[in-house]
Amino acid sequence: MKIFKYRWLNHTLFWVFIFAFYTVPRIASFGFSKDAFVNVLYIPVDIVTAYFVIEFLMPRFIMRKRRFFVFIAGTLLAIAVNISVSHYMMYNVQPALGFWTVKTRFVVELFDWLLSSFMIVGIASALKLFSYSYQIQLKQSELERRNVNSELGVLRSQINPHFLFNVLNNIDALIFEDREKASNAIFLLSKIMRYMLKESNEEKALLQNELDYIQNYLELGRLSFENPEFLEFEYSGDFKIKQVPPLLFIPIIENTIKHCNKQSESPGIKISFVAGDDKIELKTSNYVKRNDFKLPDSGSGNGLKNVEKRLKLLYGENYVFDINTNLDKFEVYLKIPVL
Repeated sequence: MKIFKYRWLNHTLFWVFIFAFYTVPRIASFGFSKDAFVNVLYIPVDIVTAYFVIEFLMPRFIMRKRRFFVFIAGTLLAIAVNISVSHYMMYNVQPALGFWTVKTRFVVELFDWLLSSFMIVGIASALKLFSYSYQIQLKQSELERRNVNSELGVLRSQINPHFLFNVLNNIDALIFEDREKASNAIFLLSKIMRYMLKESNEEKALLQNELDYIQNYLELGRLSFENPEFLEFEYSGDFKIKQVPPLLFIPIIENTIKHCNKQSESPGIKISFVAGDDKIELKTSNYVKRNDFKLPDSGSGNGLKNVEKRLKLLYGENYVFDINTNLDKFEVYLKIPVL
């Protein structure tokens, strides 16, 4: 609520309302005469009383120490002083300044002053507490947002060492077999690492950049297979404008490559990446060794578990993340809305 940002304006409007509340009925009775605006004398007294309560007593004995008895006693004392000053002004200052003064029974006057003082102090205190509660909620929301961003940063920056070790081993073997291919692999690896280091600190990334990153990753992943057609990757849609959380899809693809059965028929891995108008879909399927109950990601704390953590932090319940397993196949389906 932006209204609480303009503190001076809120306070000014409050006192204008109080003045109008008491002055409008007098205007109806006396017209726009001097006597209709007599409350201008008492507003300063009410201001001092109200701010003594909400700016001195309340922060010390309500918001910090929770000493309600001291707060109530202080408030009653402030109201008593307010009534005493108002009583003196009514029979001394007000006539001296030429305002008409009506004498009534002291009990009636006391009741009116008590009602007026409690109303003003009560409304001012309620608004103060509401504003204080709102500020606390803002601070808590900001703290939660920072915690979420911090956790997302950790989840984004985690690199699967299995993939890195495999790539380095493959490059080591290629150096003696095909130096040109080894050089290209080192170049792709540098692009992948550069992208990971750069985008791990960003909240959003272009989907096209994510696609390029995935393609480079898969190109390196193919080095692990004798048959390049063992890994099938298809993509469709418009990737140029859309944005996504960076490095969200790669753990799914990492697990697909890491846990595939390399002895299965080609294609042993199928990956489909589709960018629709309002959704983005990733489907992966790979063969696993029959009766291999060590499912992808078990015990590591990374990969698919981190993907689901990030999805919950980023999208709440507005996503689909399904994992299906059978005797020899592992499938993952992810659908997220377009940012």
